[in-house]
Amino acid sequence: MRYALQAVVFLVSSIVLLPVAAGAQANPDWHRAIPGFKIAGNLYYVGTADLAAYLIATPQGNILINGNFKQDVPAIRKSIEGVSGEFVDRCSERVAD
Repeated sequence: MRYALQAVVFLVSSIVLLPVAAGAQANPDWHRAIPGFKIAGNLYYVGTADLAAYLIATPQGNILINGNFKQDVPAIRKSIEGVSGEFVDRCSERVAD
């Protein structure tokens, strides 16, 4: 009886949660490009509409935090170029890893 109850709970959970997880994977805003913008000081938002990526611009070079997905590299690159006027290829390599 206990195993049957566990199986029912597992099946119901799967039926309820699986569509939610599938919908989250298909969120179009995850990959929709938006222009980068200055947050404060040398900190910039350079992510997509729904996934954050931040750029810290320093005289020694730029630091990219949270590079998202490989398919977002062009959008992030464009945002970085928009806020800093340049793009460091090492940022592209780190995002793509």
